[in-house]
Amino acid sequence: MKTGKIKKIIDILLITLTFAFLSTALYRYLSSRKPEEPKPGIPTIIFTQWWEDSSEEELFLAIIKEFGEFNDDFNIVLNTMPYEELRRTLFYSNYYLSEGEEIFPGDIFALDPLWIPELLSKEVIEDTHSFIISFVDVLFYNIDVLKEAGFTRPPKTRSEFLRCVRTLAERERNRQTPTRGITSGLALGLESSRGIYDDVFPWIWSAGVQLIQEGSPALSSGAVIEGLSFLASLSSEGLIAKEAFSADSKKKRDDFISGRAAFMIAPSSEIRYVRDKMGDESFGITSIPMPDNYYGKALYGSASWTAVVSSASEQKEEAKRFLEFLTEKSAFLSEQTRAVTGNSFPPVHDDFYSKVWDIVIAGESEMDFIGLPWTELEEAFKGELTVLFAEQVPPAGAAARIQRRWKEILEQ
Repeated sequence: MKTGKIKKIIDILLITLTFAFLSTALYRYLSSRKPEEPKPGIPTIIFTQWWEDSSEEELFLAIIKEFGEFNDDFNIVLNTMPYEELRRTLFYSNYYLSEGEEIFPGDIFALDPLWIPELLSKEVIEDTHSFIISFVDVLFYNIDVLKEAGFTRPPKTRSEFLRCVRTLAERERNRQTPTRGITSGLALGLESSRGIYDDVFPWIWSAGVQLIQEGSPALSSGAVIEGLSFLASLSSEGLIAKEAFSADSKKKRDDFISGRAAFMIAPSSEIRYVRDKMGDESFGITSIPMPDNYYGKALYGSASWTAVVSSASEQKEEAKRFLEFLTEKSAFLSEQTRAVTGNSFPPVHDDFYSKVWDIVIAGESEMDFIGLPWTELEEAFKGELTVLFAEQVPPAGAAARIQRRWKEILEQ
């Protein structure tokens, strides 16, 4: 390699490391300062979000403080709500409690992009929103459980996954006294509003298959039917948690952390929480196992952070100013949370997040449900999945029924 090229690479690395150091130093300085009381006599903007669970404590207070250094004509106040609680509030409460007391969730909402079409139709949000960052769906696996069963690495294909969870189930059945209380190979949380998206679709996307093509459902392909057949096999053999349809994402995560399940699919934002509970040596992450006969690129799902101005806000212009600032901080947020911003990923020296980036560059992001009525599509799919898991219809029949129901929804 020529000397000039080597120098250029070194310069780029030095610039990248310097940026990372300065960003981290700024964050630590700002977050170390005590939160300031809202200034009296000026408007207050409420920013309602669930994001603090996936980030370092004080991260958003640090951003608010930085914004306030240059914008002192209104206050920003954080209002933290759990993901599902915020969704229920925006979709179903109509901003009123049963006793008639009015509630105001905020001027700016953190949103899942899947919510946007329905909230726009309900006129809950403004017709402008900002993409912030994304967390890729990955397969979490329990290293200790796999080692005990004789597996030195996680499964890469569906047949390897089946062999692994069958072995785990057989070993547990043969124990006179179960030691780990493993109830399933794969933990699911289908009660969550993202349950189908996070726990089921990734198996189909791993075959490079889109479920929506040019705005129309596309579930009649052999690849989709094979994916449903794979999931039906897991269910019929008792390799999926029996309470899958009543478990939420928290129950799924708890099943994995406790060792009751050997695997789960979840966004990479869960790495922080899982490693806090299990340490770095007891679990790993990898890509979703692909079909044995597929050698193309996998599609991967993701959990994205999007923010939007509330239609009910009386301070829309101020809210938009902060929203613009928050969007400009996407690279900083990406660095602090180890997320993906556009096509970039923060430089890290961490095996977990390096693996996340490997998954990103090896695959392609799925774009199936952008702008579509997610709740109706999800409920229709879940209903037919229940029938499939009850062995009342074959995989091809389930695919045909979902195709028909999705077509009716999208043609309304």
